[in-house]
Amino acid sequence: MRNIVFLLFIILFINCNVTKHLQDDELLINETTIKYVNRKELRNETAFKKQLYTAVKPTPNTGWLKLRLGIYQWADKKKKEKGFRNRVKKIIGEPPALYEAVEQDRNRAKMKKMLKDNGFFDSDIKIDTTIRGKKVAITYQVYTEGQYKINKVFFPKDSSKISQLIIKNNAASLVKPGGYYSELDLALERSRIAKLATDDGYLDFNEQYIFYLVDTLPGTLSTNIHVRVKMPEKTSDHQQFVLGKTRVFPNYDLANAQSNQKLDTVREKKHFYIYENDHLVNHKILDKMILQTEGEVASKKQQDASVNHLLNLGVFKFVNLKYERTGDSTQQIINRSFYLTPALDQNFSADLELNNRTGNFYGISASAGYTHRNVFKKALTFNTTLSSGLETQVGNNLGFISTLDINVQASLSTPRFILPFKMNEYAKLSLPKTTVTIGNDYQRRISLYTINATNVKLGYQWRENSRVQHSLYPISINMVNVLNKSTALDSLIDITPRLKNSFRNLFIAGLDYTHVFSNQSPDIKKDFWFVRSNIRSSGNVIQGAANLFNLSKNSEGQYQLLGLPFAQFLSLETDIRYYEKMGNSTIVFRCSPAIGLAYGNSSVLPYIEQFSVGGANSLRAFAVRSLGPGNFVAEGQSDDQLAGLFIDQTGDIKLELNVEYRFPILGYLKGALFVDAGNVWLLNDTSVAGGNFEVSQFWKQIAVGSGIGFRFDTEFVVLRFDLGIPLRQPFFNQGFLWTIDRFDIGSGKWRSNNLIGNIAIGYPF
Repeated sequence: MRNIVFLLFIILFINCNVTKHLQDDELLINETTIKYVNRKELRNETAFKKQLYTAVKPTPNTGWLKLRLGIYQWADKKKKEKGFRNRVKKIIGEPPALYEAVEQDRNRAKMKKMLKDNGFFDSDIKIDTTIRGKKVAITYQVYTEGQYKINKVFFPKDSSKISQLIIKNNAASLVKPGGYYSELDLALERSRIAKLATDDGYLDFNEQYIFYLVDTLPGTLSTNIHVRVKMPEKTSDHQQFVLGKTRVFPNYDLANAQSNQKLDTVREKKHFYIYENDHLVNHKILDKMILQTEGEVASKKQQDASVNHLLNLGVFKFVNLKYERTGDSTQQIINRSFYLTPALDQNFSADLELNNRTGNFYGISASAGYTHRNVFKKALTFNTTLSSGLETQVGNNLGFISTLDINVQASLSTPRFILPFKMNEYAKLSLPKTTVTIGNDYQRRISLYTINATNVKLGYQWRENSRVQHSLYPISINMVNVLNKSTALDSLIDITPRLKNSFRNLFIAGLDYTHVFSNQSPDIKKDFWFVRSNIRSSGNVIQGAANLFNLSKNSEGQYQLLGLPFAQFLSLETDIRYYEKMGNSTIVFRCSPAIGLAYGNSSVLPYIEQFSVGGANSLRAFAVRSLGPGNFVAEGQSDDQLAGLFIDQTGDIKLELNVEYRFPILGYLKGALFVDAGNVWLLNDTSVAGGNFEVSQFWKQIAVGSGIGFRFDTEFVVLRFDLGIPLRQPFFNQGFLWTIDRFDIGSGKWRSNNLIGNIAIGYPF
């Protein structure tokens, strides 16, 4: 307690002296306020005020008691460009927000422009300052007569082809009568019209050819918008291009452009030529990837789609499209050449993860993968991975290996939909894929059980647009075999119906669908969302057939398929992340809920479909599958039940919450501070005491862990080390308790039980 009081005293002392280090002529901006005066016809007042605040520079120092400013001033005393203090100043500190009259004039000008761009044509801003000591409060008073609305929009009525194209598509215009005037909307409308034109063969057309006449109506807050098209200087109208010859160079060498110009006399269709000195990929594949033929109107959208198709094959590292213009005054023809630089068609990858957990358990997992992206020279992608993990407990009498997992998987993908019906699969920018996957997962828990699961999947992947992608596996089959169970587990199964139904041979057949949304932009400084949602179901079609044909049931009342009872369930899982940029740092918020419901032919979820938390990519202060369900704690069980054995802790409901602050340290070395929380629960199952989900109780059963991490990030590979400490965890017969008051860093036993290390490749999320 004395240390905490002393720390608070130091923080208060730093805060009280934030102006002490200022020069005589310097003032610290303590507060900025924006006020509307005589507001009229103002829409979204709060949102627009927030937008105005973005123009204010510098912003007042932030943080609790302006602690970051105090740290900056402490670290800046030595005025050194290197050393520990300088790193602290750059990473944690925040420079003082100093008042400058010139800067305030800039703020006023930027805010006035922002008002004008949003339809506040008659507006002004006055700045008031209040000085107290060496601190200044700034108030921006916004005077406006109101925001103008659009009365009418007049599109061009001349006979030019571009004008006719605009009129034909004006229903999709972003500038509409009744809307508020916005420079942003006008700019977006320019882009929309330019895209219409280039997609219709006017490849030279761009936003600069569109301009507006704005006519305000006296005595009203209304304006008319006149859309106009500027004609090119040398011609009376914009030129529409049609396609001529198409040339393809499949093994183009950027370093030696003349080395592969040998003609291989290939003509897949009229005026479609392939130049190559070595056969790289099947020519029919290239024919399908490259859209449009000679004589068609050259659509930029279709050309972009062709480039994306070729890149998405995975066979080419670079794809360059160049045009050559020919023709006369009556017809504009454009020949195109695709220069394709091959990529490495084979690669090998490896991954490694180390962790430890309470009870002297130490684990290691490793994986290796091989990929071939051009099998049989048909752009087929073959991928295989082998992963294995084991865990040992130091000081037990059960042998060196306590747990062992071995997983092998192989898949083959083709760049098209394989369907019993035809569809236009190449019209969009990205390629669809059909994938067949086969795998086997072997799980061995020494002195407990062995499970082997063999799976086969057939599915499709496609991208709807730049933000949304889909993955659908309508055929997903899994055969689960429990190879052996120990006497200790059998005795526990006899008194736990849930375990009895979990550890049995089972047939799983259904579908798996995943939807991914991400609005991440090429600008790495912008905030973005990532949302991944998954739905899995099993047994519904088989159950319907069994009911239809009145099939017989086994002794436990279950229908069977291939001699095995089949699983019937529905599972939903979501992973929601928000990445907020803070200069060179990033703070990531993550929420991952999940729920699974067994019904019909099943009373519980299959063991391999149950949820768990803990580990290097989950709650890092807890080992994999070592929490839950609910209040359940493995320690304290009587010797005749588990005898200290390790058994996975899983549930039907999962909730994970993560916050991670990532910041640079030095060069490739990055740092992270994190807090993780979560647990799993059972659904309508009281077989495990304290494990059932209850709305009024679940929030009391949330485990919390925190820690620090270091990442060696070369942009090609990320080596990660995270050290987590439980802050809130369950105790046998006590429920969940906070453990901060139990910290004892000097105790070896405490460190062994509470410091959880994870070494992994890549970021956790």
